[in-house]
Amino acid sequence: MAETTSEFTSFGTMLRHLRRRARITQRELGIAVGYSEAHIARLEANQRRPDVAAVTGRFLEALDLKDDPGAAEQLVALATAARKGSMQATQSDILSEAPPTNLREQLTAFVGREDEMAEVKRLLRTTRLLTITGMGGIGKSRLAAQVAAEMLSQYSDGVWIVSFANVTTADQVITSVAATMNLASSDLLEGLKSYLRNRKALLVLDNCEHVIGRCTQLAVSLLQACPNLNIIVTSREVMNVPGETVWHLPPMSCEETQLIFLQRARAMRPDFEPTAESIPLLNRVCDVLEGVPLAIELAAARLQVLSLQEIVAMLDDPFRLLAGGSRLAHPRHQSMRALIDWSYNLLPPAERTLFRALSACEQEFDMDAVVRHFAEGATVGGADVLDLLTQLVKKSLVLIDDSAAHVSYHMPRIVRMYAAERAEESV
Repeated sequence: MAETTSEFTSFGTMLRHLRRRARITQRELGIAVGYSEAHIARLEANQRRPDVAAVTGRFLEALDLKDDPGAAEQLVALATAARKGSMQATQSDILSEAPPTNLREQLTAFVGREDEMAEVKRLLRTTRLLTITGMGGIGKSRLAAQVAAEMLSQYSDGVWIVSFANVTTADQVITSVAATMNLASSDLLEGLKSYLRNRKALLVLDNCEHVIGRCTQLAVSLLQACPNLNIIVTSREVMNVPGETVWHLPPMSCEETQLIFLQRARAMRPDFEPTAESIPLLNRVCDVLEGVPLAIELAAARLQVLSLQEIVAMLDDPFRLLAGGSRLAHPRHQSMRALIDWSYNLLPPAERTLFRALSACEQEFDMDAVVRHFAEGATVGGADVLDLLTQLVKKSLVLIDDSAAHVSYHMPRIVRMYAAERAEESV
C-alpha cells in the first residue's frame, strides 16, 4: 500500500523524503534526471525553482512513483506551486512592469556550473565590464544566458542578450544592439547612450571574437556614458581595455560532463541508462574530451547509430566523430572541426605559423621550450615568439597553468590534433 505523503507542504521536503524512500543518494538521483548533485541539494533545500516538465518527465520515474500515483500527483502539484510562488513578487512588484528583456526559455536543462555561476555573479558586483573567455565549445554563451536569466530581477530597467554569431561586418555591431532593444535613431550610438544613461541594466554581448574591435569601442562608450550599466562579453579573445575583468571559463568537471552526456544521450535514446560495464567507457569519453560541453554533446549524439564502445574506439579520429550537431546551431557549432576552423581562420599569418608549430612541443611546455624550438632569434615571420604566444593565450587556443611557481602552457587535445593536421598540410 502506498505511503501517505499528504503532510508535505514544500516541494523540497517531499523530494528529499521520496529520494530517501527510494534509497538513492542525491548524486544517483542527479545522474538519473540529468542534474548535478549540487542542483538536487538546492532543490531539496527549496533554494532553486523546480522545472515542472523535468519533474513530470524524469523525477517521477527516477523516484519509482509508478505505483504511487497520489505521491506523484502531489509532487507535481508542489513543483507547480513552488514555481509559481517563486515567480510572485511583493504587491508593489506586481503593480509594476517586469524588466524589459529578450531572454527566452532554453530548450534543454542547464547542467552543473554551480561554482562558475556563483563566481560570475560575484564578479558582476565588483566590475562593470566582465569578459567570459575560453576555447570554442566550452559553454560561454550558455553560462552567460543562464546568469542573465537568474539576475533579471536585479536589473530593474532590463536585460538583453545580443548575439553576433551571424554578424559579418563591424558596421553591423551597433545596428544589432539597437535592433535587439527596439531602438531607432539617426545616430544609433547616441540613441543607445541616451536610452541606457539613467537605467540599471545588463547587456550581454555574445560571440564577439570576430568583431572584437568594434565591440570594444561600443562597450567602452556605453560604460562611460551609462553609470548603472553592466556588460558581460563572451569571446574567445579578450578586449584588453582598462576596467575589463577577464574570467576564463574552465572545462566542466567529470561529474558534470557525465551529466551532459546522459542528457544528450537520452534525447537520442530515451531508454539509455549507464551500467557497471559502461561507466568506465563513459569516463573515457569525458576524460579524452577534456570537459568541453559541445564535444561531449556531439559524442553523445552518435548513440543514434553507434554503441558507447564504438564511440570510445573513434576517439582517436575526433573530427569524424564530433560532427552532425543541431540544425538550430550556427554552422561553426555543428562540428568541432568547424569550431576550431573559425578560431584558426581569425589568426594573422604569423600566429597561424606558431599555432601549427606548437603541436610539435610536449603536451605541457614552457616559454623556454618554445624559444628553444624556434632557436634563431626566437621569431616567427619576423614577430617575437613571446608576443605571438601571448596572442594565442588571449585567443584561448593555448591554455596557461600558473598554479605553480613556473608557468606552463598546453593545448587541449583536440586543438593540438587540429594544429598537427594544419602543420602537415603546410609542409
